Amino acid sequence: MQHLTVSDVARLKGVAPRVISDLFYARRLDDLRCPIVGGRRLIPADYLPEVERVLREVGYWREEGTCAK
Repeated sequence: MQHLTVSDVARLKGVAPRVISDLFYARRLDDLRCPIVGGRRLIPADYLPEVERVLREVGYWREEGTCAK
């Protein structure tokens, strides 16, 4: 299984890395599924749909895949 970092996901989704990190700290994203290893949070590639769903909920992701804020 491929893993991505917060920076990788932020780049893919067009948001600041801080947005993704804040969603973990706010418990909107599952930190058990995406553990911190060696100082980096590892996000499984198959978790990206959940990240997109949460970004949509909080207003950062539009259907066409661009940052809304």
